[in-house]
Amino acid sequence: MPRILVVDDESNIRELIRKTLNMEGYEVTTVPTPSQALDAVEHNSFDLVVLDIVMREESGIATLKKMRESGKTMPIVIFSGYITIELEEEARLAGANEVLRKDFGIFQLVERIGRILKAKEQIFERSLRWKEKGVLIVDDDGGIRKLLRGFLEMKGCRVLEAESGERALELAASDNISAVLLDIQMPGMDGIATLKRLLEIDPKLGVVMVTAVLDDERVEAAMKLGAYSYILKPFDFLYLELVVMSKLIIAEGS
Repeated sequence: MPRILVVDDESNIRELIRKTLNMEGYEVTTVPTPSQALDAVEHNSFDLVVLDIVMREESGIATLKKMRESGKTMPIVIFSGYITIELEEEARLAGANEVLRKDFGIFQLVERIGRILKAKEQIFERSLRWKEKGVLIVDDDGGIRKLLRGFLEMKGCRVLEAESGERALELAASDNISAVLLDIQMPGMDGIATLKRLLEIDPKLGVVMVTAVLDDERVEAAMKLGAYSYILKPFDFLYLELVVMSKLIIAEGS
């Protein structure tokens, strides 16, 4: 039975997660403070940790870093009501395997935990067969597509390109694609409309929204529709790699 540690200083959230995970057959330990979480991780073996970012005693990011510094290799999922692109980037760079907003929903959290646990060994062994994974770049700017293609091919990915939402739908329907980098602002069919149609073709597709200007309303709309994450131009390529790699690994374990 997988063992999960839930760290959140809101008792109602801890209890909701505990009850829901218990119903799915997981053994759950809950603690309200980062210090108790670090003590629990030191003296026990967990298969996964669910960690809030905003807590009174210490930030979840600081706790995450300490867990990783301890050498523990269990997957860590950030589940928080307050997520900005800067916080998500900081969390992934600190070692988070997944970053989810609380409005993502408790049952969606449980579903994502199940996928991560199936992919647990690949997450840390990084034995992903990159060349079997198709990544689709959707952007009307040819220079951006060329830049991203060069980076992803250097990492061993099989890359496809689309200059429009319409072309992206054609490729998604005819090719084996695991992840999409999708520009939000495009002429004709924009990123939000394209996202909706892509997820109708394949609900498990990992779509990462790309934007030059952070538009909170459009990003929030994309996340509610089912986007996996979002990144800003100009690109932080380490962060980009972490986002794409985590999605591909989780998909492989599904």
